[in-house]
Amino acid sequence: MRKTVSIAFLFVSAAIAEQAQAAPASVLGKSVVVNWTEDRQQKVVGEETMRNVSRSAEFSVYISDKGRPFSRMRYSFSNMRGGLRTGNRDKVGGEGGGNRNVSFSGNTMNVTMRMGDGGARNIVVNLAGDSCSAQVIAGKAQGASHIRTKSMITGNQLEVLSIKTSGASCSVRSGNVFGN
Repeated sequence: MRKTVSIAFLFVSAAIAEQAQAAPASVLGKSVVVNWTEDRQQKVVGEETMRNVSRSAEFSVYISDKGRPFSRMRYSFSNMRGGLRTGNRDKVGGEGGGNRNVSFSGNTMNVTMRMGDGGARNIVVNLAGDSCSAQVIAGKAQGASHIRTKSMITGNQLEVLSIKTSGASCSVRSGNVFGN
């Protein structure tokens, strides 16, 4: 199922997240991994041609025994020569300001991430013991013509005209996916 949405919804989600609770005991010392595909219409700033691109996305979060989240956002794609290109950004607990917020309400984990200027992404994970389901929504600000952001893969400044998510899947894993 493909989703696009006004960024207003995402800011409401962020406001709700501020009233969030502690992580449920069932996820302490575990990792949650969400995968999806993003189809975008985008261009590099300064270029004229919009391109349709597809990126694999993965959000991983380890919840420590004390309930502190350690997270990584990763993108990847296969280039024309068949090589895999990847890029990622890590965040520890509350470090790094408001670019990424992980919060809990009962058995629901809510992740809100800003996407440069004019965009945001929201991941809602319903936790059920050792399994989960996820929904990923991305959007631009109401009235905005595009999202301006920096590519995690190339480092280029991008203008994203549209973004659609699909194929969200989720898994809960014992231990720390980051290897510690």
